[in-house]
Amino acid sequence: MSVNPVVKSAMLKSLASIAAQVAARWHDPIPPPLDWQRVVEFAVFGLVQAQINTHWQRLLEDLFPTRRPQLNELDERSFSDRPLPPSPRVSGISWPNVIGKLLLDQTVGLFIMNAVFLVCTNAVRLQSAALVYEAVSSRISDVIRAAWKLWPWVSLLNFLYVPVEKRVLVASCVGFGWNMYLAFTVMAKDGN
Repeated sequence: MSVNPVVKSAMLKSLASIAAQVAARWHDPIPPPLDWQRVVEFAVFGLVQAQINTHWQRLLEDLFPTRRPQLNELDERSFSDRPLPPSPRVSGISWPNVIGKLLLDQTVGLFIMNAVFLVCTNAVRLQSAALVYEAVSSRISDVIRAAWKLWPWVSLLNFLYVPVEKRVLVASCVGFGWNMYLAFTVMAKDGN
């Protein structure tokens, strides 16, 4: 049975939240109960972020294809009167496209994904758009700076070696560890 990538993302993010909470409470002789609201917040983040990221990855690939189409003027197209479908063959890596895609992903993309994270993990707790905006504004730059230590490398490898339809899954798997880090960070900010 195949599980939808959006559902997988929600499950992985929820499990990361649980794992981070268990790890943070491991040393307590009588650990406090799990914060199930936090788990649900991470699940909601997974549901929202996976959908945005799926469209984002496709947009990046459409704007900046990783590989150049292979052009061969002497192929069968030259000798046919009827139109043929585009050739699925591709040649070398287009480094300007990869760099452009990486820059856009690590600026606009990181801002969007991390703003979504901060909204999803603060909206219910803060219960005011002004307070959520303040939380996003005060934390976004720190989260992005931390993300730049990991995600440029993940994105580069994703762009070079992973088909676009599998990139969200790869990012979700790497994101398990990243989401544990985010869960620790959120718990520290909340004093848990």
